[in-house]
Amino acid sequence: MNEANYKIFEIIQSITAKEERQLRKMLKSPFFTLRADVQQLFELLMKRTKKSKKFLSIKEIADDLYPKKSNREIKARGTMSDLKQFIEEYWCIQYLRKDKIKMHLMVSEIYRRRKLQKCYASNVKKIDDLMEKHPKKNADYYQLRLDFEIDRMKYQSATKRTEHLFLQEISDSSDIIYLIRKLRNACAQLSHQLVFKTNYNTGLLNDAIRGLEDSNYLSNPAIAIYYYCFRFLTEPEEIHYFNRFKSILSKHRDQFTKEDLEGPYRLAINLCIRKSNQNDKNFTISGWELYKEGLANGILLNNELIPRFTFNNTIALALLLEEFDWTATFIKEKADQLEPLYKDQTLNFNLARLAFAQGQYNQALQYIQQAKYPDVLNNLVSRMMKVKIFYELQALDLLSSHLDTFEQYVRRKEVSEYLRINFLTSIKYVRKLLSIPSYDKTAKENLQVQILSEEILSEKKWLLKKCL
Repeated sequence: MNEANYKIFEIIQSITAKEERQLRKMLKSPFFTLRADVQQLFELLMKRTKKSKKFLSIKEIADDLYPKKSNREIKARGTMSDLKQFIEEYWCIQYLRKDKIKMHLMVSEIYRRRKLQKCYASNVKKIDDLMEKHPKKNADYYQLRLDFEIDRMKYQSATKRTEHLFLQEISDSSDIIYLIRKLRNACAQLSHQLVFKTNYNTGLLNDAIRGLEDSNYLSNPAIAIYYYCFRFLTEPEEIHYFNRFKSILSKHRDQFTKEDLEGPYRLAINLCIRKSNQNDKNFTISGWELYKEGLANGILLNNELIPRFTFNNTIALALLLEEFDWTATFIKEKADQLEPLYKDQTLNFNLARLAFAQGQYNQALQYIQQAKYPDVLNNLVSRMMKVKIFYELQALDLLSSHLDTFEQYVRRKEVSEYLRINFLTSIKYVRKLLSIPSYDKTAKENLQVQILSEEILSEKKWLLKKCL
């Protein structure tokens, strides 16, 4: 299968039943196409590939469309390209129909270029009304506002030179868009740096921050949410930045889309997890609450499904808070929202964690042994759980052997530096625990001090308990 074939196959697989009906109507309209072979190809692909999920060879397509032509494979490739372009144009039309402001902005440009002044003025009133009623005040809104102001400025310049040219409005909207996007990208850079130790050139960011703090721009929630996100990423010890972020999130959540909020939510949750790993219960609570809010509002869902890592992390924080009943209910009620490919392993994994937290170690071991983990992260976490289960069951020979293979696995796999340090440190302290005689209280107290001093140690709470 060549690349061109794959593209049309991928497109066909994504078409919904409603889109299929609408595309069929458009293909029959001479306004959109006079090509009967494009329509024939669409019907062939919908019938033969949509249901079977198996793509036809170029020869099969060519033989069906052009059985009597000598150059039928070349012609078939061209028809596939035409069908792909036709579907793309259909999607663009549907996109514009849904976004009334963008559609009217395009109409404004057409009226302006045709010098249809009455039509232009009427359309401007429609855009003004739509902008006033726009439910979201995010970066996309301000970009639309800027495009609108630029178009009006061009119109006024050409027709009414002595009137207001919207230059100040253009400048203000440009600044707002720049600050939102600059801060949003800076937050993404900082988050990436924490995991992959990559250095980024932040350009004019420092100048932008200084200008921002000396202005009233922070009264704009679209700017403030990313500003405080940037602040708690760069200064995680200054808790007031995180609290201010949560306050803005709670008060102004409705003016952002789910796509706007997913990034800040995940960055805030990641901070909570790091702080929780440092034994800060307040951040454990905050992280758990953010997960619950994000799931309830659909912000952390992916096509209405709960990603397995989101499911795992929500339960991890709940178990740290000993919310056992809530966890059992969550697993039961949300099981059908898990990604089908990972459902069984995710359920077994989290049932094992719940059983372990409740002291049911043999049951936990049974669950953990039923799950297979293709991804490295869950593999690491499940191996760490086995360490704790073997320790609690005092299966010391199994534990010693498992620690050796676990350490080799961590050192061999490509993981972030944070994860490597976390799991190697956990292994180190389990070995130290095993080496201390049960009667040696002084050694245990010294070990507690060492454990408390570790910045990266997700098993800190459990290890400290074992030192008692």
